[in-house]
Amino acid sequence: MIIVEKTTRDDIKEFNEKEWHSVDVEHYGKPVEWNDQDFIFKATENEQIVGTITGKFQSGVLYIDSIIIAKAKRGLGIGKKLTAKAEDFGRELKAHKAHLITGRDWAAANFYEALGYLKIADLPNHHFKKDFVIYEKTLE
Repeated sequence: MIIVEKTTRDDIKEFNEKEWHSVDVEHYGKPVEWNDQDFIFKATENEQIVGTITGKFQSGVLYIDSIIIAKAKRGLGIGKKLTAKAEDFGRELKAHKAHLITGRDWAAANFYEALGYLKIADLPNHHFKKDFVIYEKTLE
């Protein structure tokens, strides 16, 4: 009898690595190493945090999870500096692209487009039933 139950990442880690690696050649044409590294960068002014960016690098792709800038500090280039820092982190690890998701009608969409990100997909009715978009940028 098959039983399905809640577990932890640690509990399934060995099984998942073995099973995923067993099909790498089938999927990618060669054995691959899934290199995951989280990142968190902050911007400070007078020892106070004015912005943060978080995400991860995973096997050639830099995923940006969030950028948060203090409301009073928006429009001063802090987000641009944080994004550049994350992209440089990705390039150091040989990322070939950056990927992120944001709200379709948010000001962030214009921000990412100004930084060279291209909209590649729409996600209608996504988080909290709002429309989102996926942006990507080639990293050279």
